[in-house]
Amino acid sequence: MKDSKVSTNFQPFTLDYALASMGILNIRFILLLTGWLAVIALSIGSVLIVGQAVDFSDQFGSTNIAKVFLIQIPMLLGLLLMFWLGFEWGFIPVFISTFVYAFSASMSWPWALLYAFSFTLGLAVYALSYYSFSFDLSLRSLKSVAFYVVVSVFAALACSLGALVWSRFFNLPLLETLTIWKSWWVTLFLISVLLTAPLLYFFTPMFYTYRTRWFGSPEKKEVSLSWIYSTISVIVLVLALFIVSAKLLGSYSVEQEIAGQGISMQVFNSMASLNESFAIVTGISISLLFFMGSGSIYLLGSWNRKLQEEVDAQTVDLRGKELKLQTTLSERNQLLNEIHDRVRSNLTMVLAILEMQLKGSGHKSNEEILKDSHSLIRSLTIVHESMSQTGRTNRVDLRNYAIKLSNRIEQALRKEHKKVVLKVNATEGLMMDMDHAIPFALIINELVMNSCNHGFDEGDEGQVVIEILRDENSIHLKVTDNGKGLPPNFARNQHAGIGMRVVHAFSKQLKTNLDIQTGELTTFSLSVPLEA
Repeated sequence: MKDSKVSTNFQPFTLDYALASMGILNIRFILLLTGWLAVIALSIGSVLIVGQAVDFSDQFGSTNIAKVFLIQIPMLLGLLLMFWLGFEWGFIPVFISTFVYAFSASMSWPWALLYAFSFTLGLAVYALSYYSFSFDLSLRSLKSVAFYVVVSVFAALACSLGALVWSRFFNLPLLETLTIWKSWWVTLFLISVLLTAPLLYFFTPMFYTYRTRWFGSPEKKEVSLSWIYSTISVIVLVLALFIVSAKLLGSYSVEQEIAGQGISMQVFNSMASLNESFAIVTGISISLLFFMGSGSIYLLGSWNRKLQEEVDAQTVDLRGKELKLQTTLSERNQLLNEIHDRVRSNLTMVLAILEMQLKGSGHKSNEEILKDSHSLIRSLTIVHESMSQTGRTNRVDLRNYAIKLSNRIEQALRKEHKKVVLKVNATEGLMMDMDHAIPFALIINELVMNSCNHGFDEGDEGQVVIEILRDENSIHLKVTDNGKGLPPNFARNQHAGIGMRVVHAFSKQLKTNLDIQTGELTTFSLSVPLEA
């Protein structure tokens, strides 16, 4: 029964694969090799028996086609071996047996070799066709049957070159040569259709199933350009040999007819002219074949080069996209790691400040502590908003941050009934890296909140100006208010307050010092070195 999992398309099972997969001492390989040698012996024995039973001088007469069937037994066995195992399994029995047959018929060994090779051309046609095109060997569809019949015609014609070799060696007349050639290729075609095809239909599924089970299934290699070139070359060679053989035999037969009969000079000239025309047609045919074959190889080569260029271009494009994707993924992973680090650092910073507030704010109410905490978290939130708006993963627009911070603080002051206006004067596009921007932003937040909370009472009107400017060496921050000023004991107690302690701690981190000036205006200023 056919195994649905086993393909019956042509799958060559080479000797190299058998040796590599099983080893020379494997019992299955030994049985396979023994069976193959038995088939070779059967092929040789069949041609020797036929050679003894048939008169070689008359075996190809028009009434002896049945004898030709007997001679083609090696071809039948070789076809089955080629389809079920591979080309070399069928080539060797056919070549050896036909060589033995020709040699036993008194043919010289060079002509016997040529005769034997003519049979293997048919096997080559089958192998090349079924290797290049995937068709079912079990002939279960009309398409596979049609393909098999067409290939069988060309294979039979290729093998029929042996008839021309036989006739040329034994100097047979033209009419008998034509009879031999016709009976030869028709017989080969009938063997393929009437004997080989039914055997393939009934036994191919079973054979492939057992072959796969016992020996495994070799991977079929893709058809390469060199394989296609070889196929075209073989076809051109076969057709050229066929044309040349026909021309030589025709010319030889005409010369024999002229030499063996007394004919007039006019008929002689006509036959000589006919022979010359035949030679011209032969030359033209071979030239056309050569140019068609060369043209086919050139076109295939050009098409392959163009296709290869397109494949190379697409490969380069894909590699570029792959590299870009890998870079993007690497940046994404790096960004995620940075985000994790920043979140951890920010939370640690918030926790430290909250602990500082809890320890040093015994005189503050819970509401005031929550307001301070809210101010701190709001400042960090604005930093990340500003960073996301710039499209940079590690840079903060300080002007954008200051504007957003002032807007949020003004909204909070309105709820406290303080009519304080916050103004921002900052350099456009002034950026700072994330590691320095967070402490810098918290300093701005604490200084502004200090001015608003301690410089103005409820109902007061006033102004707070935030200046962020840059020169060649530093970024300068100045927070100025026109409020009631600092208390007299501020200089002594500034390190006791949580806000100013935070400002001094972050100033130290940025390698700068806070400068405080008081009078009509209260000014807090510091300069952050660019290399901080």
